Amino acid sequence: MAQVIFETIVRGRCNYYKINHFPTTIGRAFDNDIILSDPSVSPHHLEIDQDENGYFLRNISEENGTLLDQQKMDMLVTSIELPVSLNLGDLKARILSHKTSVAPTRIKSQSKGLFRFLSHPIWVACLFLLTLGLIFFDHYQSVWIEKDLLFYFNQLLPRLFIMLGITLVIASISRLTTHRWEILPALGIASLFFLIPLMLDYLGHFLNYLFTSDVPGDIFRNIAHFLVLPALLMFYMIRVHLTPLLPALGAAILVSSPISAYYLNDQIDQLSTYSGFSPLPSYNQTLSAFDIRIAKSISLADYFKDADRILSKRTNEMLQQQREKE
Repeated sequence: MAQVIFETIVRGRCNYYKINHFPTTIGRAFDNDIILSDPSVSPHHLEIDQDENGYFLRNISEENGTLLDQQKMDMLVTSIELPVSLNLGDLKARILSHKTSVAPTRIKSQSKGLFRFLSHPIWVACLFLLTLGLIFFDHYQSVWIEKDLLFYFNQLLPRLFIMLGITLVIASISRLTTHRWEILPALGIASLFFLIPLMLDYLGHFLNYLFTSDVPGDIFRNIAHFLVLPALLMFYMIRVHLTPLLPALGAAILVSSPISAYYLNDQIDQLSTYSGFSPLPSYNQTLSAFDIRIAKSISLADYFKDADRILSKRTNEMLQQQREKE
């Protein structure tokens, strides 16, 4: 049985070679015992040997050389104690004992619940089409005058291309890290990235009318801007990449931080703008059959009376401020 394992690490993926006899040579040349393809590795780069006292390394590379635990090796024989870390040119490697413990097995989640929904072609296709349909409807109902259908499809195309671009980015990351193309889950995540904020926006708008307040809409808007993307990314990494919870959470926050920073800067700009004006409440900007309120609506006469009173009060305050300045 092999006593020594030679491990190479390429783009986060580990390859293992059992060393069954000594001396063992490592390099790019085909007459080596372990053949590596990295172009920064010399044709004959490293030699591993053994005697009754232990294991030895000899650097035989004259080009890029070898780092042993970040220390550059010369051409002399060097005694080692396993495990050790190596750099053969740009290639990272380790020499391990066959008794070295391995990391616990990550139990792959069963395809059930939401993940099963995002792994089935029919369901993903339905989710994708539903998202496009709601985006189309959102553009349609937000235009106050009648337009040709081609106008609405033209408005839909940018969102479609962005959705497909996000799908490609997520799937490419999966290809680099897991060496698998996870197109269906990536498309499902990209669809949810557009669908959930849109549904939260409609729900917030409905509750704004219902309670005659901007607070529900602000809460759902912040959830859509700051929580949806990290949550989707974390879910994707845990289910597809089998990443532990805390690393997945950290990676999701890191990846989504530029978008969160953009939304935060936008909110700060809005607050600074509103500080000098009286903004129109969002629940007064649309007319829809779904806009219902708990509070009783006032009559037009009372509305104009209140508006006249507020306007007069504001005018008097401005005149008083002007007199004080003079």
